[in-house]
Amino acid sequence: TRASGQFSSRWGSIEDLCISVTAILPDGGTVTTPNTPRAAVGPDIRHLFIGAEGMMGVITEACLKIFPLPELRLFECIRFANLQAGIESMRQFMQRGLRPFLVRLYDAEEAQYAMGDDTVSDPVLFVGCEGIRAVATAEMVAVVDICMKNGGEMLGPTPVKSWMDKRFDFSAVEKILNSAGGVAETIEVASFWRDVETTYQCVKKAVAPHVDKVLGHFSHAYPQGTSIYLILFGKAEDDAAAEQQILKIWDSAMQAALNCDAAISHHHGIGYVRRQFVAPYLGPAIGLLRNIKKSIDPNSTMNPGKWL
Repeated sequence: TRASGQFSSRWGSIEDLCISVTAILPDGGTVTTPNTPRAAVGPDIRHLFIGAEGMMGVITEACLKIFPLPELRLFECIRFANLQAGIESMRQFMQRGLRPFLVRLYDAEEAQYAMGDDTVSDPVLFVGCEGIRAVATAEMVAVVDICMKNGGEMLGPTPVKSWMDKRFDFSAVEKILNSAGGVAETIEVASFWRDVETTYQCVKKAVAPHVDKVLGHFSHAYPQGTSIYLILFGKAEDDAAAEQQILKIWDSAMQAALNCDAAISHHHGIGYVRRQFVAPYLGPAIGLLRNIKKSIDPNSTMNPGKWL
């Protein structure tokens, strides 16, 4: 699915971490991509399989990068008076070559959940730096300095450490989905820095009529932009109505993302709900992908009905 982990701002996404793959093709043949640090030998064949969601073959082996465990991990929580100041801080430290392993800017609504405090009314940034002690320390000093110059206020590391302990807890969403008529979803898109706030506002406005609550944060940051992640909670009359509500949410969110020239998926992939938006997002390139798929899998054996 071309996924990204929570620490991708420093360590990269799957296309950065995966050096080579072995895959079984639709005709039963096997292909193994070259296992070298880097090569300039035509297009990178790995990318026929990374993100293809099983449409081009079945990956049976992968060679992945590993890294030394960090000597030191440092955390800080920083409060901003408004979202613009937080986004600008992220842009500045990413474009200046700093690479915190943890970068999560919460809007005022999600900040209450992230902080575990319903009195919180401002956006907060969770940031973490790790690696060689001297380098991690210097990096955190530089990140905090940029945030302070943009009006940030240091709140200390405790909220971030608490989040680290429960960062895989998805029970809030699961609880709603397990209730009759429960509506809950997560949607992530991505934009260049110049469009981040506009895209966030447009997608949030598009989905708001279909749910009771919309939470948002910005993570997976790059020198050129960042992902925008929305969490939605709502309630419908019954499960059938909830399903229709979810489909309306996805249609509204994806159309808003397309209108903003945003990536319609940052790291969750395509699946079924995004299928009809792949062609308008890719434009004429969708024809090239269809030709490649037809060449590799003329009988559409592999995962039929997915993103093409």
